[in-house]
Amino acid sequence: MNKVIDLKGSILSLTVLKLFSNDIEQTKEALEAKVSQAPDFFVGIPVVLEPEVDNLDPTFLALLVELLHQKQMIPIGIRTQDEAIKEQANYAGLAVFTEEVKSKKRPKEKKEQGGAEEQTGLKTAMVVNHAVRSGQQIYAKDRDLIVMGSVNPGAEIIADGNVHVYGTIRGKVFAGSQGEISARIFAQKIDAELVCIAGLYQLSEDILPEYKTGFVEVALMNEQLNFKLL
Repeated sequence: MNKVIDLKGSILSLTVLKLFSNDIEQTKEALEAKVSQAPDFFVGIPVVLEPEVDNLDPTFLALLVELLHQKQMIPIGIRTQDEAIKEQANYAGLAVFTEEVKSKKRPKEKKEQGGAEEQTGLKTAMVVNHAVRSGQQIYAKDRDLIVMGSVNPGAEIIADGNVHVYGTIRGKVFAGSQGEISARIFAQKIDAELVCIAGLYQLSEDILPEYKTGFVEVALMNEQLNFKLL
């Protein structure tokens, strides 16, 4: 008999929505404001909810899940130790995660017989020798990405590894797009619409002005994007 289905373990990049208020109207207003800044980015992304408050109203999660669906986001679960919130999650059709969802790290090289090295990590970098135009998307699968020019507004550059831009990033930039938490972004200047590493992102308004003025490195540290002038 031919195989009908198959189940395999997988590690995915998930967006975590932390909740710091138990006021549903306040939460909905803040979420709508955030999504409106980059609506296309949020379409279809899987979301894990993480309440940082107690005493949620019994209808809180159901109302929030409804709003996320309206925004074309996909709520898949919740991360909490609160039994009352877990019960809400069950009624809202959410999975309950009790541990941190692990991100992937770049595989190390392993040795074959005779001392030869087998490359199991990322491939040689993709090099783009020109500016990336508005509406253009470039994806470096299983490798780093090097852009010799600027990235214009409305453009997207994506790499499973690191991203190097020898110009100004004004569009969207994604490094570690398959969950590589050690990926970094280097740019002559970052004035980006969105910056993302391994699924964790910041929008333009959340990037401090001092990091938009010179050569900068962005890395993922303690579940936050860390910006550093070089």
